[in-house]
Amino acid sequence: MELNTIESEMLIDIYDADMMPEMPFEIGNYRLIEEDPEKKIQEFAYRLKKLKMLGLVKYEERDAFIKGGSRSAKYNNNVTTICGDKIHINSKGIKLVEGYKYSNSENTEKYIIND
Repeated sequence: MELNTIESEMLIDIYDADMMPEMPFEIGNYRLIEEDPEKKIQEFAYRLKKLKMLGLVKYEERDAFIKGGSRSAKYNNNVTTICGDKIHINSKGIKLVEGYKYSNSENTEKYIIND
């Protein structure tokens, strides 16, 4: 499975935030598809769930996401706030990021996940 550019950037930033606590992991750092602030949060949560599903990050949903309002049919969530400090990279994610950071690969657009 592949990560797109935004998801790859998110994973690297989660890594950086875990390794250097002064580095915040925030939604404003990304060029998301959605323009509406509410939909941006839902898109961001959707991408985080993908990273978690792939086994690259870990978080407790009840701690990382505050929910309310209407559910997005597109992103299948009703997340209104994301607590970035509750989201952490796990060993598989660390291995992937460190492999990317220290490789001579010219492919900066995607990571390929091979299990």
